[in-house]
Amino acid sequence: MRLAWTLGAILLLSHPAGASAAARARPAARSPASGTDLSASYSFLRSGEAHLHGADVAASFRLRRSWRLLGDLSVHSGSFAGADLKQVNFMGGLRRLFGGRTWQPFGQAMIGGSHATSRFSDVLASSQTGWGGALGAGVDYRLSPRWALRGQGDYLLLHWDAGWDADPRLSIGLAYRFPR
Repeated sequence: MRLAWTLGAILLLSHPAGASAAARARPAARSPASGTDLSASYSFLRSGEAHLHGADVAASFRLRRSWRLLGDLSVHSGSFAGADLKQVNFMGGLRRLFGGRTWQPFGQAMIGGSHATSRFSDVLASSQTGWGGALGAGVDYRLSPRWALRGQGDYLLLHWDAGWDADPRLSIGLAYRFPR
């Protein structure tokens, strides 16, 4: 688990290779990535042995040229072994953008929590809240100056009553970039 956090920190803090001195010296033109963006995605979460489907909504706000403040909310549901499951994840953190006009890769690190509920035959119900974070990466494919197709993968590391749980989450959807 430490290796995952270390690799995530290296990814977020590294300077994009290939940025020439001439490109850095030019005054930056306003890019579509300079304003706030909002995305909505279909999301798949593997929580333990259960496969949960749902939606992910995220917003990011520019801090610096390639750094963004990120808020993320996702809701997933499904069933496993006769139980109906629901998991709500709420996280915030930083996103690091890397160069590219048509393809814009990014890495992100978030902290937050998750609330999970399970019901069995409307008789037994349980709910718990776990805390932790997520490391992820993704890419935006620019469709127009304001719209992009976004694909991303995150690795959620959450601490529940029973210990640590690591769950992969994959999302694909659309992102809209507001003018600055």
